[in-house]
Amino acid sequence: MDSTAEHDLIRGLSRNVLMQLAPNELPLFAAASAAWFADPDAAMRASKNRDAALGFGAESFSILFTPLVLQVVSEIMPILGGIALKAAETAIGEEVSARVRKMFRGEEPEAVAILSPEQLGEVHRHVIAAGSRLRLDRARAAHLADAVVAQLALPKK
Repeated sequence: MDSTAEHDLIRGLSRNVLMQLAPNELPLFAAASAAWFADPDAAMRASKNRDAALGFGAESFSILFTPLVLQVVSEIMPILGGIALKAAETAIGEEVSARVRKMFRGEEPEAVAILSPEQLGEVHRHVIAAGSRLRLDRARAAHLADAVVAQLALPKK
């Protein structure tokens, strides 16, 4: 996957997580994510300092949680990529079988869940570990993990 596509995935999942956890940061998400992708270390340092600011002319805004979410989501992307590859392989095999069944018996194929409960648990554990490395307290790391998993598990409308 090229970096632009990966960045778009990270931004999309992070934005959805922030809608749940820190909706007050959404107006600054585009600028904060651009700053994070330009220099993740600087963005993380700024997020740890409540007085640090991302400047826009005379105004400045404190960015606190957005860089943490972007960091955690970027860390789980390789895990999600591996899960997606396995799921695609399985889905292709199941799709072929379902189409053959449909062709010979007139059955509708059942929808296949993309992530299993075990895979969702693995993502949850990785997000908590990433949150711990970023010095989030256990409750906030768990809340972040719950929000990330919810974005991966809930059906899209």
